[in-house]
Amino acid sequence: MTQDANQPDGRRKDSKWKGYLQFAVILGAVAVAFYFARAPEQVERVDSTQLANPERKPVARVIQPESTEQALTLELTGTVSLKERVTVLSEVVGRVVWVSPKFEPGGSLEADEVFIRVDPSEFELRVEKTRLKVDALEYELQIQQAGSSDARKIELDLRGAQLELKLAELQLEKTRISLPYNFRVISSSVEVGELVGTVETVGRAAVLGMVYRPESIRVHVPIDQQDLLNLQPVEGRTAEIRTRLNTYRGTIATTSSIVDSDTRMASLYLKFSDDGPLDSLPLPNTFAEIAITGPSHAGTYVLPEAASQAFGQVWLVRDGILESFEPLTLGRTDDHWIVESFDAGDGVVVGAIRNAQSGLAVTVTDFGS
Repeated sequence: MTQDANQPDGRRKDSKWKGYLQFAVILGAVAVAFYFARAPEQVERVDSTQLANPERKPVARVIQPESTEQALTLELTGTVSLKERVTVLSEVVGRVVWVSPKFEPGGSLEADEVFIRVDPSEFELRVEKTRLKVDALEYELQIQQAGSSDARKIELDLRGAQLELKLAELQLEKTRISLPYNFRVISSSVEVGELVGTVETVGRAAVLGMVYRPESIRVHVPIDQQDLLNLQPVEGRTAEIRTRLNTYRGTIATTSSIVDSDTRMASLYLKFSDDGPLDSLPLPNTFAEIAITGPSHAGTYVLPEAASQAFGQVWLVRDGILESFEPLTLGRTDDHWIVESFDAGDGVVVGAIRNAQSGLAVTVTDFGS
């Protein structure tokens, strides 16, 4: 203990400097660690003038499009739908005594073919009663005329009775339900023994089924408004309608007068050609692929899809400098982009260019070379 108290001042000073040195080393290590921790966040800045350096020019693969005349074919999808449906009702009140086995969902019936019979007994009796009344008045009129007396009132009564007879016969005819055209059955809800009649007499039971005419089949096709504009004139334009089972010919009958509130798409309505049997037409709600032959355009470029850049633009090269341009789109196919021709300069760029921007100097090479 006595020796420690008597140590020279020089040794105590050395210990003090060693402490400072250790503190400095620790502080330096922290600074180095902090520097390397922040280094990845630093972004190398390149002077824009370096873009014009020939040694740094990116390569632009270009094509020089040729102006051609193109008849566009627009590929769309649609659904077979119905322009109208027909609700089957009975115009007379009575019990059903017969239903055609064809009057089932999916069944087909010919024009004027009876498919439901209502019990005619009461209506036959009315016809017979009215006919007897007509016969009696005709006999009375003959007697009056033979006696040279005034038969005016009897003549009027006879005419009224004849009209009643026609009405009774008409009601009797209505017990045999048919339609004046060929049709297919959507639904059937009538059985033998069921009481049928008008809505006022039997309520919901008045509806006997739902049918449609094959001529009312349409194909509903949503279409972009720009594509619709490119098809003008639209109505009467021919189309190919492909379903899973068959291919049909058709024409555009009408276009929608409004656009869908959700998709902002317009609609085309196609009708089938009349050269095929109606029974062969696809069923409603069938999915279909549509190919519509569009108008012929002169002065068009057919560009590969790889030439399409963001926002429907292309990159042009003019005097070795990139230039952005938005061509007028006329249509698209599976692999190509049809646009109105324009001044293509040194060519249209195909594919992407790194750090592309207007004014960038590039080295031009032919596409595919």
